Parts: sequence; C-alpha cells; structure tokens
Amino acid sequence: MSIDLSIITNYGPQLLLGFWMTIKIVVGAIILGMPFGLVLALGRRSRLAIIRFFATSFIEVFRNTPFIIQVFMLFYVLPFYGLHLPAEYVGVVALAAFGSAYFAEVIRGGIDAVAKGQLESARATGMSDWQAMRYIILPQTLPIILPAMTNQTLSLVKESAILSTITVGELTMAAITVQGETFRPFEAFIMVALLYWALNETLAIIMRRVERKVSRRTSSSSRAKVVRAAPAATEG
Repeated sequence: MSIDLSIITNYGPQLLLGFWMTIKIVVGAIILGMPFGLVLALGRRSRLAIIRFFATSFIEVFRNTPFIIQVFMLFYVLPFYGLHLPAEYVGVVALAAFGSAYFAEVIRGGIDAVAKGQLESARATGMSDWQAMRYIILPQTLPIILPAMTNQTLSLVKESAILSTITVGELTMAAITVQGETFRPFEAFIMVALLYWALNETLAIIMRRVERKVSRRTSSSSRAKVVRAAPAATEG
C-alpha cells in the first residue's frame, strides 16, 4: 500500500491544531488533577471519618468506572441540571477528575512508604500533622512517587483521545475528520500515532531528568546528614 504524502502536507496544519488542543487539555488536567489528588490522598488519611468516606468514595468511583462513561455523565447529564459547559471544559474536568483518583493512590502509597516513626518524631517536636506532612513526609515521598506519577501522566495523554466522542477538537477528532474527508485512514492515523508518541516521549524524557535531579538531591541530603551525625557519634 502506497502512502499519499499530499494528505500529510495538506492536512498537517489541521492535525497540529488538534495536537495543540490535546496539549492544552492534558496540561489543564494535570494542573487540576495533581493538587486535587494530593487533597484526596490526605483526605483518605484524615482522622475524620466523614472526610475519609468522601475521599475514598470519590477515588473508588473514578477508578472503578470506565473513563468514557464519566465523560458521558459530565457532558450529557449536567445540562439536565442547568449546567452547560463547552466540550473542551468538560474534557479538562473529566480528565482531571479521572487522573486525580489515580494520583491520589500513588501519593498515598508514597506516604505509606515513609517510615511511620518520622511522623511520630515530628509530632514529638511540637509539629502539627500538617507541618509534619509538609516539611518531613512529603519531601521524602517525592522521589518514591515520581516514576508512578510519570506513568499516570502518560496515561492521561492517551486517555484524552476518548474526548473525541463528545466532539472535543483534539488530535483524535482531527484525525477522524481528515479520514472522513480523504477516505485515507492509514495516513491520518499514522500521523496521529506519531504525534502521540512524540508528546509522550517528550514528557517521559522531562520526567526522567526530574527524577535524576530529585534522586541526586536526596542522596546529597542523606550524605550531609551522615557527615553531620558522624562527629556527634564520635563525641558520644
């Protein structure tokens, strides 16, 4: 089968517009989803049963139902209650809510991986739970959760393709439009596959560099603590 390069040149700008929409939606979902995931993770660890209940319920609902159903619920059901949002906004909110449930579990797992004695020691020095979490626990959690957070971020990019079902003009929707106009699905979708790969590979490279920097910083901090502790141990 021959490849019609004229489709790539003629419809490339249209696909790039869809690609730009995908980037904006994913970035918006990450900006909303990661902080909310942190809130959910802390809520699930709250001492208040009502907060634990709502945080756990939200996480379990969004983790255990298909993303496409969540998108349809937001897009088709909300207007019945008087809330009309553009498809792009629904896409960002749906993707952020879906991602936040997974981000929350990743963060919770990272927090649980930190030795419990550190939280107790922080409380013993007079820190509140929030101060102990902010200054002691979360900084140690970051290098633990970064690989899993990277994987979840890459998954959000791929899940964003489902938003084409509610007419969001993202990359997959642009490819469907091109395919409908040209009747050449191979050229349209091979370009889309390459653009998704390029976006995810770029994100993966960035996150790997961040992981290395965080790991080096953590290792340097640990060595500094050992050096400071050595004289004290010798004096003792």
